[in-house]
Amino acid sequence: MKEKGKYIVGAEESVVANEPLVAYRQPDYFDMANNMIAKDYIKQISKSTKLTLAELMDILPISMETYKRKKAFDSNVTEKILEIEEVYKEGMEAFGERFHQWMETENIALGNIKPKILLSNSFGVRRLLDQIGRIKHGILA
Repeated sequence: MKEKGKYIVGAEESVVANEPLVAYRQPDYFDMANNMIAKDYIKQISKSTKLTLAELMDILPISMETYKRKKAFDSNVTEKILEIEEVYKEGMEAFGERFHQWMETENIALGNIKPKILLSNSFGVRRLLDQIGRIKHGILA
């Protein structure tokens, strides 16, 4: 195996992301979404988002049994993890550490639900990113 940036390239030349790239540089989500993602990446996202593995498994298109059995996951899982990572990256920039509390608190602007519930599909993710963007720019209505 040889390293290609922070990706690990194996015998089949498939790319597996091992750890979140947000801390190192601006990630290229479009490129990354077509690649596999390592279990360690998912574990680190769980820690940084403060979502339990059970909560992540409810969001990701895999079961807990599949998660336990495999070491790398296909692009469907990668894309979902990257969406979650993007929401938390933007949220942490807007709120700092208080973002974790915001995700756990029912929000009137989002229909009286906890924002983290919207992570379950792409439409909810876009809604979260829109709301976070509004807050960052001082547009509350």
